[in-house]
This record gives sequence, structure tokens and C-alpha cells, in this order.
Amino acid sequence: MNTLKAISILSSNLFLLLCRYEPIGYPVSVHLYFYDERFQGYLVRQEVQKVGSRVRETVEVWAVPQATMQLENNLREFERLKNLEVGTEWDPKERIFRNFGGVIGPLDEPVAVQKWVRGPNLTATIVWIDPAQTVAASYDISVDVDAEYTQYKPPLQRPLRPGAWTVRVLRLWERVAEARFLVMPLAFKGREPLRQEEDSWLHAGPPGNMYLEQGFQQLRSVLKLPPQEPALQEAQQRAQLVGKPLEAWVDRTVGAFW
Repeated sequence: MNTLKAISILSSNLFLLLCRYEPIGYPVSVHLYFYDERFQGYLVRQEVQKVGSRVRETVEVWAVPQATMQLENNLREFERLKNLEVGTEWDPKERIFRNFGGVIGPLDEPVAVQKWVRGPNLTATIVWIDPAQTVAASYDISVDVDAEYTQYKPPLQRPLRPGAWTVRVLRLWERVAEARFLVMPLAFKGREPLRQEEDSWLHAGPPGNMYLEQGFQQLRSVLKLPPQEPALQEAQQRAQLVGKPLEAWVDRTVGAFW
């Protein structure tokens, strides 16, 4: 049995080795695809070569953003809520984000947009939580009977901490929906690789860990957030990454959302 298992593992490793490719230079092309005016994904063409070989090939990658919105049960009046999305460059006339794909960096100004169908008036609380479990913002929105979209861009102090953020929609401080979005770490600044001494501030979060003049840490217990210290320590360690470790972090975070 152990022999068969060992053979299976060796076969799997050999298969992975034979299928490994290394990129050569920058992407050859990137095409954006839409359906019904909604962004669907990127088609990326990249020149590569197989590991251990000098033969060059061109591969295509279909990159699609993953849906992250989750709804709770027993929504009642919040059954009106049909979508919750975070991005930049919101076009209120066309009701789309002009930053296609929702790629957000530490220096961007994201906006949270909610899509509704007709229904009863309601008031919702919107809460933003950063990767270190810091409550970055909290505010209420009023949703009228005929409202189709509500949106607000909190004036968050930058840089935003890179990693997975969460936006929650609450009814009387009970979660009814949430969506995750990525603030992408930067591997380059001004076309040059990040340097630890000069550029670590870009990934360190806002000064004093405060995104707004008013702090919201008293909401942590109400929101039932996990202990902050481990997440904050991990975020501080990642803020110092450069070179290959930084590139690996970028790849992991992007892979979790695409």
C-alpha cells in the first residue's frame, strides 16, 4: 500500500513538473470582455517556456473575478438587497465601475455600492473592516421605496492596508450581508521594485491605525470580530516584505479573488 502511495505521489510530482511554465517578460496582450455592459474578465496572452526547456510557447489565461457577496437567512425587508460591491471610479449615470475588474491599491479611494429592488423603506448600517480586523468605517444609509442604488465613499485615510477587506450590511447590528474585496499589495513603485526602507509605508496602513478621525474599535465586540493582535502582527510583518516574498504575497492574494 505504501509503495502504491509513493508511486502515486511521484507520478503527481512528475506531472506537475512537466506542466510547469515560467513567464518570459511582460504579457503579450490583455483584452477586456463584457456582457450586457458588465465586465466579465481579462483574457491574458503570455509568452512562456517549460521548466527545463528552451522551447517558447504562448498561453492564454482567462482571469475572472470571483463573486464574494454572502446573504444571511431571514432577510425580511432586506430581501430588497440584490448586490453589494466595492470598487473605484463609480459612474452614477451608467451605474458601473469604470475601474473594470475592481483592482484597488493602497492609495485608491474605494466606494461601496448597494443594488436594491423596490420595497419598504429601511435603514442599513454599513461597516468596513480591514485585513488587521480594524473597523475602518461605520455609517448608516437610508433606502427609499423606489431606490435602486445607494453608494457612499468614506473618506478613509490612506494608505489602505493591503489584503482582504470586508464590507458588512447590518440591520440593528445583525449581519444581513457581506462582501469581501482585495486591496492589492504593490510590487512596484514608479516602475521600480519596492524597497523596504523607503516604501514599507505603502503597506503599513494609516498612521495610528486610524482610517477616520473617529475610531470605531468599540464596535469590535458588537461585530463579534476575532482577536486583533495576531492579525495586526501578521499585517505588520507583511508590510516589510520586498522582492520574491512580496511577489509571492501578491500572487496569493490575487489568486484568492480571481
